[in-house]
Amino acid sequence: MATSTQRPTRDNPRQSSARPRRPRPSLLHPANFILATRDTGYKTTALAIAELIDNSLQAGATEVRVWVAADERLTTHPIEISVADNGSGMEADTLAKALTFGGSTRFDDRSFLGRYGMGLPNGALSRARCVEVYSWTDERVWMGRLDVDDMVDNGWRTLPPIDEVDAPPFQPASKTGTVVRLLRCDRLEYRRVSTIEKHLTTDLGRIYREFLRAGLILLLNDTPVEPSDPLMLDDAGRAAGARQFGDVLVYRLASDEGEGRIEVRFSELPIERWHSLSASEKRRLGITNAPSVSVLRAGREIDRGWFFMGTKRRQNYDDWWRCEVRFDPVLDESFGITHAKQAISPQQELSDLLSKDLEPIARALNNRVRRRFELIKVSTPLSNAERRAALAEDGLPPLPARSGPMPPDLEHVLAANELTLTRDCPYQLVVGELSTTTAFEAFVQKGRLVVALNSRHPLFRDLYGPLASSEARSDQETATQIALAVLAAARAEWLATRRSERTARHEFRRAWSDVLASFFNAPA
Repeated sequence: MATSTQRPTRDNPRQSSARPRRPRPSLLHPANFILATRDTGYKTTALAIAELIDNSLQAGATEVRVWVAADERLTTHPIEISVADNGSGMEADTLAKALTFGGSTRFDDRSFLGRYGMGLPNGALSRARCVEVYSWTDERVWMGRLDVDDMVDNGWRTLPPIDEVDAPPFQPASKTGTVVRLLRCDRLEYRRVSTIEKHLTTDLGRIYREFLRAGLILLLNDTPVEPSDPLMLDDAGRAAGARQFGDVLVYRLASDEGEGRIEVRFSELPIERWHSLSASEKRRLGITNAPSVSVLRAGREIDRGWFFMGTKRRQNYDDWWRCEVRFDPVLDESFGITHAKQAISPQQELSDLLSKDLEPIARALNNRVRRRFELIKVSTPLSNAERRAALAEDGLPPLPARSGPMPPDLEHVLAANELTLTRDCPYQLVVGELSTTTAFEAFVQKGRLVVALNSRHPLFRDLYGPLASSEARSDQETATQIALAVLAAARAEWLATRRSERTARHEFRRAWSDVLASFFNAPA
């Protein structure tokens, strides 16, 4: 006898083997998500604006214009910031994706600056309560908008519609492009337009220095933004004159996305030229109180601070050198890159790899800076000797006008002391590390005698240096007399008119220096 199976009913739910489905909650609450994402934590307004400029560059823009202005009619949050470009522009569907969190058409593309599709809404709303985006690829202009207050008050759960609009008056005269307007800016560090301008100029010039060198036109309120090199190697920068220290270090690192390249280089700042600047001028030029390490991803600065230096702690002497670390986007995980692209959090394996080389270099640079400051400290008796020798110049035979090529060692020392040269004095005494074993090197340049004391020779190390750094006036006077004795020897050497005689005197100086070093180094 067959048994019948009763169908489940509402009155008998247990007759069913399947459990009733409960309504599924939304994955996120849109209004709360927008309010929370405003707190992503962009360190500066420049870093938030950089997200918009990244999008412009990703769209192939060759010219980007940033405007900062205040609407005097508004008493609350009157400042507006706009970013306009001549990039490829967007159709309506693409613009909708650009305004959607994570809605990029290039999600996880590591070929250039973008990756997550969070930059436009995230960066814009981190500083403003409303963002409007206008984009065009032909004669049609599309506009999209995100308004924090509207979303919260009206409970928006979807993106507002993308509308076709008339060309706005602020649209650049390019066939394609995009304008992003940040309205009701309520999270700016500064309230004055001029102050915001000043900081944006400095920060954007540094962040996009590689793109600006390559020809990108970036204007802030119609004024070109110039590249700013924190290593101070760029002759066109506002502070230039540093020298590269050592060779560029290159690392190749494997990742799940492929092999990536890391490049590291160091520079030394010209201490001899800049040590006498005022404290305010040093701060203005970015010499003191500036991060030592700049980190670039795909040619764009993404962070700066004190990285990969192992156990070495930062000291005041570390103001006088710089380090730059460049890496490919395929290494994002190793560097700990977040969607805000404004900081690194390196994995331990990467830190160990780089700090093994970078920490010893940083310590060596710190020691070099210390020694150079010590040399500067002992320069007062040299200046005194120059002035006293100049007073006797009229009663001495004239020096030759020309003397052939300058020795490389001396040329290097002069370059480091460029701004301390006394132009109206017939003598110049400087101190530097020479590669030779001589106590000093001398050269006549346009009738002017230039002498470099070798800081590694015992004459300087054990005699002149300790006296010159002493606080006692008698010791300072003795150091001046030693400097005068060196000047006299150098001048007598260069008075020789025949090359053979001058060569013989050069050889005598070398032999004298070696014997003097032997005497100084002999046991007491």
